[in-house]
Amino acid sequence: MAPSANFSNIYKFYDLINKIVTLGFDTKWRKRAVNLIVGKKILDLGSGTGAAFNLLNDFDVTAIDPDEKMLKLNEFKNKLVGKAESLPFQDNSFDSVICSFVWRNLDDTNKALIEIRRVLKPGGKFILLDMTRPKNKILRYIHFLGTYMVTTLIGLVTLNLKEYRFLHNSLDKYSQPEDHLAYNPFESYKVYRMGIFGFVYLAEFTG
Repeated sequence: MAPSANFSNIYKFYDLINKIVTLGFDTKWRKRAVNLIVGKKILDLGSGTGAAFNLLNDFDVTAIDPDEKMLKLNEFKNKLVGKAESLPFQDNSFDSVICSFVWRNLDDTNKALIEIRRVLKPGGKFILLDMTRPKNKILRYIHFLGTYMVTTLIGLVTLNLKEYRFLHNSLDKYSQPEDHLAYNPFESYKVYRMGIFGFVYLAEFTG
């Protein structure tokens, strides 16, 4: 499987890109994801710069991300460097795990699912929010062209074309979420489509 991206060169602009690519709806969708959380002890997986900080103030949050530079901008008190495929926590550590706009950048999502299930308490939830391509072929092509142009333009302006092109290509890394998430170690899961053309999905896993 292809390696994950190194966002150290673009960490200051990463959240801005999410705003542009999601047409400014990313905060609204994050709120919907947070509303599915159960319990108080939460793992923010792939927390990055802490874009969800203001939405998770009422919870006991541990933030984890593989990029140390991004974590330096993160306001969560408890934060550490780490990867989803090998979480440095004991079994049954969290009530909920939330992961937003990160999943398609992971090295191995199968390992990540196993690790997330391991660190969740019985009955806990894993809430996954990310982008994909629309199901409709015509809309998928329009979306492809749009993300290609946006990421290429910003990549050229910031002299980080490789990293931004990765963000574009990552949208084609996996099949549709209804397919590639079907085999998982959880008791049940649901996938909800959101956004214009349905290019954003919210997956709710219950352990």
